[in-house]
Amino acid sequence: MKQLLVASLSIVLLSSCLKQSIADAMLANERSGTQGSGPDVATMSYAVNGTTVTVSVQDPDGQSPTAYQLGCSKMLYPGTTTTFYSLDCLGSGEMSFAFYTDSLAVGNYSYIANYGDMYFATYNGTAEYVHAPADSLSFNITSYTKGHISGNFSGKLTPLATAGYPTNTYGAPGSVLITKGTFKDVPVFY
Repeated sequence: MKQLLVASLSIVLLSSCLKQSIADAMLANERSGTQGSGPDVATMSYAVNGTTVTVSVQDPDGQSPTAYQLGCSKMLYPGTTTTFYSLDCLGSGEMSFAFYTDSLAVGNYSYIANYGDMYFATYNGTAEYVHAPADSLSFNITSYTKGHISGNFSGKLTPLATAGYPTNTYGAPGSVLITKGTFKDVPVFY
């Protein structure tokens, strides 16, 4: 009887040490079975004040989970146990959006200036931020299938004129419009 109790407690203790939630483990397992058989191309496209930026990645599942051109990864805030997801794209510019959730799902994720300054993109050598009171970004995940997300986004941003944290200087408030934003079959790395 004592051995059964010790074995049961050991199972409970060891299972509580898992580094992934059950939902994330199930999604990772689902993706691991599709490596190499996922979408052939992942894409992202958006317009910055009317000028289109497009990035396509062949064999998106073949990218490294730690160094990719287009992907979304689960991240951990340094020094905490709090997680979030970061959608990143490198191409004709650089783009990054943080989904402040511990469980990524189909739905709308918005970031407004009241939350604090947030970097979004670098375009033509200028960093663009959610900064001014009317600035915001809105991302819609319309599909999350077999470890890949698709959706759309738009926003209004303010350019960074001179970096010098904590006294950054910003350009014309809300002068950068992000329109026609789409992403398709972007892999989610855990």
